[in-house]
Amino acid sequence: MMIFKMKIQLTKSILIISLFLISSLKPQVNNPMDFTRWNKLDINKVATVFNNAGMLCDGNNQNSNLARSPSFQYPQGSGKDYGTCIAVVVGAPYPQDPDVVGGVNPNNYPYLDGTMDEGPADFWNEEHFAPYQEFTNPTSACISTDPNSWPQTWPTSLPNYYPVNGISADVITNNNLPTIPILFDPETGWPGAGSDGKTLADQESLSFMFGWGGTDQIGSGNSQTRWLRTQMMVRSMAWEGSLYESFIVWMFIVRNPTDKPIVDMSLGVHADFGFFPSFIPGIGQDDDRHYYDANLQLAYGWDDNDYEENPIGGGGISGEEIAWAGVLALKMPGGDGKVKTYDAAHFWEGQTSNSGSGGDPEMYYKWNLLNEDDPHDSNGDGVDDDFDKNGVPDAQEGGIGYFVGTGADGLQVIGSDKFTLQPGEMDTLLFATVFGATEEEIKTNSQRALTLFKNNWKPIKAPPAPIVESFTNDKKVTLIWGTDSENDPKFEGYKVYRSQDNGQSWGSESFADFQGGIHYIPLAQYDLENGLKGYYQSLPEYAWYYLGDDKWNTLRFVVKGDSLEGFDLGNHKLTYFEDGDTVNVYVDRTVLNGVEYRYYISAYDSGNGIIGPLENSASSKPNEFNNTVSVRPELPLAEDKLGNVRVIPNPYIISALWETSWNEHLLQFTGLSNQATIKIFNSSGELIKTLNKENDSSILEWNLKNEYEQQVAPGVYFYHINTPIGTTTGKFFVIL
Repeated sequence: MMIFKMKIQLTKSILIISLFLISSLKPQVNNPMDFTRWNKLDINKVATVFNNAGMLCDGNNQNSNLARSPSFQYPQGSGKDYGTCIAVVVGAPYPQDPDVVGGVNPNNYPYLDGTMDEGPADFWNEEHFAPYQEFTNPTSACISTDPNSWPQTWPTSLPNYYPVNGISADVITNNNLPTIPILFDPETGWPGAGSDGKTLADQESLSFMFGWGGTDQIGSGNSQTRWLRTQMMVRSMAWEGSLYESFIVWMFIVRNPTDKPIVDMSLGVHADFGFFPSFIPGIGQDDDRHYYDANLQLAYGWDDNDYEENPIGGGGISGEEIAWAGVLALKMPGGDGKVKTYDAAHFWEGQTSNSGSGGDPEMYYKWNLLNEDDPHDSNGDGVDDDFDKNGVPDAQEGGIGYFVGTGADGLQVIGSDKFTLQPGEMDTLLFATVFGATEEEIKTNSQRALTLFKNNWKPIKAPPAPIVESFTNDKKVTLIWGTDSENDPKFEGYKVYRSQDNGQSWGSESFADFQGGIHYIPLAQYDLENGLKGYYQSLPEYAWYYLGDDKWNTLRFVVKGDSLEGFDLGNHKLTYFEDGDTVNVYVDRTVLNGVEYRYYISAYDSGNGIIGPLENSASSKPNEFNNTVSVRPELPLAEDKLGNVRVIPNPYIISALWETSWNEHLLQFTGLSNQATIKIFNSSGELIKTLNKENDSSILEWNLKNEYEQQVAPGVYFYHINTPIGTTTGKFFVIL
């Protein structure tokens, strides 16, 4: 019996050792998507997250919990996201030389790789591009404005290798590839988009990736995935300034790293904008319109019924508050560099057919990228133009001229002509994601992007934006800015703008220019006394621009130490300006305590006869030193007594001025000392909330929620405030 047990134990030990040996002999499985990194472009009015694998936003409409915001938010800070998925697809027919493809293809299907993920895109395949590790930062995708997002050491040239399949460590090295050096901006160390490595835009991004089979092949055991062996460099460029603040330019450079040609390739832009996308909480499945302007090569869209749920809550908004969004082709690879195909399709209506989206790569390639046999294409030229499907172009017969994407599920694809990449050869796809408040404005902004491209990315700029410091007092805001803008030979003056909605609007009065652009009347204007005044006259299309009244504000002082000579800053001290600097001062006494305001100072010029006057736009980062600040005036800290303590508003009725969304409720205790404990009781004498503060603000906000994060009921409430300088009590009313 003992011998039998020993045999069993020995057998078990051998089995365990055998299993261990078998498992240790298994090839290690890698997932190159582990090196995916995200970051945010936010230098102008368009803000979006992007990753280093070619996704330009992430409005995951199949799992909204995985969506990322901002996802082409416009204007930035508004909460209005428009991007479901913007990405690029690369396709080619079967057959190809075995050296230029990976995976298996038993059915002889065409090849179609996309930089999108399956979740936010109508594409039944996981991502087919992965980042090269040596271009990867530990935490973030690389952007020019944040050196902390860069790799620890930049590669000096483009990679001359590509993975065998991406899930193993095996690579194919091609020593026949020409060495393409990576050039750097000598001033910043950033590998800029300029031919000499210089930075062209105010904000740029850069990533480098390879084609592979996607995560569908991991753990499948019998993967049927297939792909083209390509490399892809992706850049973005965004600019500040009123001419360029409503678009971002994207550059996709595809390279053949193999020793054999890739034949009859096509590249396309996958553009899925929603007005608004369904990943935003509270947004229903509303219909959208999708248009194509063949002259501009602009695929764009807007809401269909002039109404949408408000993405920040609180009912609905009209069409005037919904932006237009689209993609503008600047240069397509192959042929004459023009758009060859345009397809407007639906996420699920007609799916897997010639009238809808392909879904599977082979169907997407045929029916979306090449746009073959589409019933919306009147003459079979690959461009949809017949949306009532009667065989006559809508433009010819006065048809509707747009595709309706029901349920916010419309998709647009613009495709290139076919081209062949020889070994080591590259070609470029350039496009812009463009926005506008009206159809006229999105086309104007598209023309501006096209002009910038034709001008070799040399922007026409307003005078340099001034640097602003701000100080607050009781019902008072003081703005101080330098004079560097005045060194511009065309400098004409300054405008002071104020916002009470975090920069979504910049004044109580606005107007539309002749192209549909919206402009605000400034709070104050400083105009050089040089005889140039009134409305601009050199170009009729800029006759709406007001140059000023030839009057200059006299509040101009010289910095002495950390203060101003001849102007009382009280207890405030300058931190940016240096002794001897000349500065301008503006004092706003039309503010309320406890309300958050945003100001920006715009320097403007007098125009140049080619284009009208230009002025700076607001910065998206008011907490940094630039032309924009965010402030909240308030009472000074209580130092010896609590006689100025107030509850504002009292009674609290539905909302307060400082709230930023419909479901936010904020009541303020003002006139406090730097330390305070506030106990709030209901009418029954029950303690419902304890608040504590220890900072240099005299205000403490309460969100009208009890200790269990439940909103309190309407009624009368009592408070007891305890501070190092004394105590006080009082009551207030809540009416909801």
